[in-house]
Amino acid sequence: MSARIQISMHNFLRLTHFLPYFAFLFCLTLTIFKDMKKSTRTHCQVSNFFPSISAIIAGFEPQRFVWRLTFALNSTPRYVIAYLQLQRLLNRSHTVSRELYRIVQIINSLFHFFELTFLLVLTYISSNEIKRMHEYAFIGFILCSLVHMLVTILIDYYWPRTKNVYVNEREKSCRRKRLKWFLSNIFSCCICLYFFSRHNLFCEPYIYSIFCFFEYFVILTNIGYHSVIREEWDQNEGQIQLFY
Repeated sequence: MSARIQISMHNFLRLTHFLPYFAFLFCLTLTIFKDMKKSTRTHCQVSNFFPSISAIIAGFEPQRFVWRLTFALNSTPRYVIAYLQLQRLLNRSHTVSRELYRIVQIINSLFHFFELTFLLVLTYISSNEIKRMHEYAFIGFILCSLVHMLVTILIDYYWPRTKNVYVNEREKSCRRKRLKWFLSNIFSCCICLYFFSRHNLFCEPYIYSIFCFFEYFVILTNIGYHSVIREEWDQNEGQIQLFY
């Protein structure tokens, strides 16, 4: 005999965006208090005060287990949400050039699926295990996330609608927040690139820590961007049913 659990879509979305926040803050706090000296060590042996994301999520135990367990719980729901969001967008009837709109949305969603996949690779293959694959996954994650964010914002602001359909207040709020998170994310990426390059060229004290600090913002603004979907979907819009 089977039973089922029903979870509202709003709570389901909230849970999937809470888990990575929790994992990040837990691993960062524990690393600072437990493994500060080892986690801030660099190849040129200069002083630093913040550990890198790689050190936080994969360098020490139990942080590595907590991060990987959290993403094991979180990864499948995020793929499900990405698929449901794509179906929701494809069912919009107020856009012009419907066929082109569908193609653009499908391609944009593929970038989001690639983003999630690269993030999984980053999570389960650390730089200490296969450094080159970890680096490629990081680059792929950043590029795919930025492309997905940018295309989504361009569609939200500039894709034409039929004459008698206007942007409502909730849509305006969501696209403003998406733009804010995107600009914060790309700004953080640029600052990270600058300080990472400067660290490798000059090996100055604390420069790597500034890179790490803005690296945190790359992760947090990415999560913040994707959490906007909670406001975009109606709080009573459907339920998730789990059978066991």
